[in-house]
Amino acid sequence: MPRANYCINEIAKKLPAPDQEIMTGVKWGRCDELFTPAYWKIQYQLHEEVFNYEYYRISDNFIEEVCACLLGGFGIKSEVGVIAFEKLKEKQLLVPKASYKKVLKVLLSPLSNGTSKFHYRFPRQKAKYICEFLNREDLEKVPLDNDLQLRSWLLTVNGIGMKTASWITRNWLGSQNVAILDIHIHRAGLIAGFFNTDSCLQKDYIELEKKYLEFSNALKVNAANLDALIWIQLKIANNIALNILKIKN
Repeated sequence: MPRANYCINEIAKKLPAPDQEIMTGVKWGRCDELFTPAYWKIQYQLHEEVFNYEYYRISDNFIEEVCACLLGGFGIKSEVGVIAFEKLKEKQLLVPKASYKKVLKVLLSPLSNGTSKFHYRFPRQKAKYICEFLNREDLEKVPLDNDLQLRSWLLTVNGIGMKTASWITRNWLGSQNVAILDIHIHRAGLIAGFFNTDSCLQKDYIELEKKYLEFSNALKVNAANLDALIWIQLKIANNIALNILKIKN
């Protein structure tokens, strides 16, 4: 028997029965069925050795980390955001009192991943957000020793909402008290059953975050690591997740 199959079988033997509840109204499900709670438990244990919260950081500098995350987000592929960040960093523009014109010039210029060229979306808006952030007077007073206080501070930055603030907090502190809820995590929650079908990411973020953290706790796993694991898998299997939701509905 291949070692991977042996490990899965050994883990599966220790799981509760598929019809047993992991949370109120949420059953474990089968471990060989995509995106059930049992599936995520096994996937987590198979990947547990590679988890390291510092791996999530895009930069080793907090100011740069905020800029990198500002360059990502809704409507922008993660790979594109990282390339734009690297270009601005190369030009030494991610520093206090940065020039809006210089930042905008970089974001308006064609970017390249080595094989093709493309343009960054929302260059003016993002250049404005980045320069406003870099020109704040309180950058030396950021509460970097408390995850929830850090997220609250980040929410005062123009252009940062709950998801991005949670993203930066998770990246920088490895926090298990926040969740980066995007469309992929939301779909995973709908399939597994710990999110309601009428829930809305923008309107119900705090309530959904509580449910996600409750789910992570019930699985007895690190919430930040599970968040990353789900995001990676659902990003790759997006069409599969959409088909599963169609069947469930």
